[in-house]
Amino acid sequence: MPSDGPTTSVRQFVTDYRHVRLAEGFASTNPEFAHQLPFRDATGRNAAIWRVRARHYLMIRAGLALIPGVHRVLDLGAGNGWLARRLAPRYRVTALDLDASETGLAALDEPSVERVCGDLEALPIRDGAYDVVIAAASLHYSMRHEKILAEAARVLRRGGVLILADSPVYSDAASRDRAWQRTLSYYQSAGYPDLARRYRGLTRSELADNPWFRFVTVSPGLGSWKSVFDHLVGELRGRSAGARMPVLFGWKR
Repeated sequence: MPSDGPTTSVRQFVTDYRHVRLAEGFASTNPEFAHQLPFRDATGRNAAIWRVRARHYLMIRAGLALIPGVHRVLDLGAGNGWLARRLAPRYRVTALDLDASETGLAALDEPSVERVCGDLEALPIRDGAYDVVIAAASLHYSMRHEKILAEAARVLRRGGVLILADSPVYSDAASRDRAWQRTLSYYQSAGYPDLARRYRGLTRSELADNPWFRFVTVSPGLGSWKSVFDHLVGELRGRSAGARMPVLFGWKR
């Protein structure tokens, strides 16, 4: 943990975000909530989303098993640590998040998992410490994705892999910006407009043109045949069909 702790603005973000996630049902003070994820949503409020995330988790597990020499795994933006707990029996896992409360890292009671309170944009971790970094539903909680990608590359060994999952990826910057306006309106209505200042989707070109990783799509992030059809129709008609939530494996360049 950094000796000086999070800044005031970061602490406020953590507090506000926690309030919103509790209201949405994506967080809970019930320890069983984290234990049952991603296969069961104990709140009963976001079951469809967790079904998608459970499929993506299984893809991540299968992919990890195929990557040679994976021992050390960093769960980036770990939240309550459900993913770190699931991976712990097979790998040496570190869970990193800004939230150290009972809805965050304090909910992680697996003793073999190291817990680190820190910012995704400035990881308190030495160079080359991990074989794999996983950012599951976390990369979009920053306005500076390039900082997170650069930090992930720094803490990965040569030939290491960054796994991205469940962050919104848009076809172009205009679609992403329109979505951000909707996000701003949502957080304004919830009473926490400043949360939008730390939320930004990605674009395909951002990922394709980055200098740190070569990404391969494991899942395009379209949850059903209907969503696949709608996406194709939207592209054929020259309009955005919304964000995808893909699973991507990125090899360090």
